[in-house]
Amino acid sequence: MGQIDVAYQAMIRRFLRTAAIAIACVITSAHVGSPDAWFEGMAGPYHVTVEVQTAGVVPGVARVFVRAVGDQPQTVTIQANKFDATGGAPPPEPTTRVEGQPRTYMGRLWIMSGGSNSVTVNVAGPKGSGKVVVPVVVVAYSRLKLDKPMGIGLAAMGIFLFAGLVTIVGAAVREGSLAPGETPTPQMKRRARNAMALTSIIVIAMLAGGWRWWNSEDRAYEGNMYKPLASESLISEIGGRTVVQLSISDSAWVHRGDTSWLSRRDVSSWTPLVEDHGKLVHMFLIRDDLSAFAHLHPSTRDSVTFTSGLPPLPAGRYRVFGDIVHESGFTHTLTSTVDVTSAGLPTAVGDPDDSWFTQPVGSSRTASLDSTGTIEWNATGNLTSGEPASLKFTIRNPDGTPARLEPYMGMPAHAVVARRDGSVFVHLHPMGTISMASQMAFEMRQPGDTIRGQLGARLAEAETSSMQHAPVTVGTVSFPYAFPKAGDYRVWVQVKLGGKIRTAAFDAKVGEAKKTD
Repeated sequence: MGQIDVAYQAMIRRFLRTAAIAIACVITSAHVGSPDAWFEGMAGPYHVTVEVQTAGVVPGVARVFVRAVGDQPQTVTIQANKFDATGGAPPPEPTTRVEGQPRTYMGRLWIMSGGSNSVTVNVAGPKGSGKVVVPVVVVAYSRLKLDKPMGIGLAAMGIFLFAGLVTIVGAAVREGSLAPGETPTPQMKRRARNAMALTSIIVIAMLAGGWRWWNSEDRAYEGNMYKPLASESLISEIGGRTVVQLSISDSAWVHRGDTSWLSRRDVSSWTPLVEDHGKLVHMFLIRDDLSAFAHLHPSTRDSVTFTSGLPPLPAGRYRVFGDIVHESGFTHTLTSTVDVTSAGLPTAVGDPDDSWFTQPVGSSRTASLDSTGTIEWNATGNLTSGEPASLKFTIRNPDGTPARLEPYMGMPAHAVVARRDGSVFVHLHPMGTISMASQMAFEMRQPGDTIRGQLGARLAEAETSSMQHAPVTVGTVSFPYAFPKAGDYRVWVQVKLGGKIRTAAFDAKVGEAKKTD
């Protein structure tokens, strides 16, 4: 029995560690403080917005909301699948229409293992059928507490069962061998009391052992909840220019190619990084008072240290965020801080898609895009945490006509949302929070893709082609998203006009969601 318990505990620990540290890879874009995955686009002939709310525990139940935009499908089904699943995907689960929201469908899915997962949305109606794959990072980032009424009920039931067991043992010893009508002797009663006492000691010992095991597993689970790969940033001088470096210091990544090191520590190896929107890393520097912002694309030689020229940012402490995508589709947002004491030079920035913004932010919903026009936030109503936000923007030329947006890294626009205290950060696109490379990883993966880097090469080729054929957008862009909690936020919106990246910033105050009984 002891060997079985030890083996079982080892299996549980292995499962939790693997789920929390490194199961093949996608997220939700796993952005800071924004665990839900958002997608907006076409599922065959139907325009849909998909929101996947993960449970925060593994295994757990994810809630999936599908909102039809325009033509409404008749049926919507959903199914979950793991990136490296060797068997077939489970059958689709039906959804139901949300009361009071006729164009919204909701369903629930059990997600049994952490890491890189996907939710496939299948739609069908008068215009035909279609589907879309939404990548979702599933990790354990929370620990559920036992409901107090349920705990009291279980405790009462346990006491009842304990008393019943002891009573049954006593009755069996005292009267089990007596003929009908006989009276137990004092010796039998004494033996019964001894048996009841011994049973009580055994049961209490078993309960104490179970309690210790439970607490041990609880501590192991809590200690292995998902944490982003450890990283650090610094400002240095290289070749006569000032640069900012973001390094992944996490041992699991640094030793990713050392199978012996990984085996000794029972750690899974990460798959290689792949480009997303043509860049291996999207690095963001945000001054702690939100007064300065930079969106950079550093280079690397070893996929451990990423270096970019430092743009002319004002001195101060900056929060550094780095979005990376693995070949399996798993996404991370690396987080660190860095102190800028002296600004760099515009000529020090090497990537043509690098940009920065240091202008004051006004209270108006309309901002200037240098001399190329204006951008207006078409906000409707108040912003509330947990509810779909109105992040729709209209871009106009100086004469007031709708502006023709040039594709910016394959997208009509990019946006960054940050909470003032740094607890929320997300890099958005008109297609949502998901990574384009992650979605392609699920759509293009084949059973024979067992060699690391094999799928990545095809992803790079497909993404380059997709960016080259990105459609031109005129006038309006929107970003599907829901602010995860109340507070003060800043939203930076970036578009490409006249061959240059233009950035505008808006402040947002998000209120608490209404409590429901």
